[in-house]
Amino acid sequence: MLPLDKQFAASIDHVSRALAEWTVSALYDRRPEFDTAYGASGRALWKSEIINRLQHLSEAVAADRAALFVQSVEWARAAFMARGFDVADLAESLEVLDETLRAEMPTQVAERTARIMAEGLRVARRAESPRDDSVMQTAFGCSGVDAARARLYLVHLLERHQPKAVEVLVDAVKSGRSVAEVYETVISPALAEVGRLWHINEATVADEHYVTTATQNAMAVLRTRLPQAPSNGRRVLAASVGGDLHDVGIRMVADLLESEGWQVDCLGANMPTGDLVEHAVDELGRPRFDLIAISASTALAVRSVASAIDALRAASPEHDLRIMVGGGPFALVPDLWQVVGADGCASCASDAVRVAKRISG
Repeated sequence: MLPLDKQFAASIDHVSRALAEWTVSALYDRRPEFDTAYGASGRALWKSEIINRLQHLSEAVAADRAALFVQSVEWARAAFMARGFDVADLAESLEVLDETLRAEMPTQVAERTARIMAEGLRVARRAESPRDDSVMQTAFGCSGVDAARARLYLVHLLERHQPKAVEVLVDAVKSGRSVAEVYETVISPALAEVGRLWHINEATVADEHYVTTATQNAMAVLRTRLPQAPSNGRRVLAASVGGDLHDVGIRMVADLLESEGWQVDCLGANMPTGDLVEHAVDELGRPRFDLIAISASTALAVRSVASAIDALRAASPEHDLRIMVGGGPFALVPDLWQVVGADGCASCASDAVRVAKRISG
């Protein structure tokens, strides 16, 4: 990330609450009927919505990649529709936010945000039904045996039948699917689907948490069925960055690398940068690992990834640290791994094994 881009993003962060307050006030001045339409808690809900949009805008500005903001608008559009709100109100809120940014932010920052906001507004103003949006479509993809397994796995978990869900995974392995294939064609789509269902108000937070926890337990069962290659003498440190509470993806990567003979330290979710650096590099700046694998599940973790990479390289300036990244934002923006300063990017857990071999020398 360029220093000026990060500076622009920080300037938005510093006044985001004020920007949200001004935007909501202007929105309600323009649309006084919102007081009735959204009720007593409406202003607070709109302020929360605008703050969330500003958080995604900051990430997009820091990376200079509008897609990080546009995707958040697509998800907001789907959420509005699912909850019975008019998506035209979302578009109007973004119009007012754009006006507020132009009026209140320094010229250079306002010019950058205006370009990104314009792309988000195009999505918000789309004429087609929100039901046609990609985020409203099932995460299971095309039909087939694996899609059927993914659906059945999720149904069992939503019905709180964890043993039956595990049986689906074990049967898939017995039928000839590798653990990696089960991770990627059954578990990953099921997790994406429960997240989508929560977003469109068709699953609860409890559902999402249960499915995630049960999946971690199920993966422990599958882990015993992974083949184990002889040690290759290499070590990898794997973690999700600070602020990212999801670790199923990085655990999958750790499992497959361990199966390939790597010695793996998997530190899980929400790893603070300082602690990550302390574990990765000794007091003389020498790397303790041949590879560092860093995961980010949402766009809101992109700057955290960049900051972690910057800190790691600063702590070991005389050594060639090899860093691999992966996760949702990197799938969305193909060159984002270069923006954050990584050496490679994995599109999925099995791809991480291939990338790890290639970039670690």
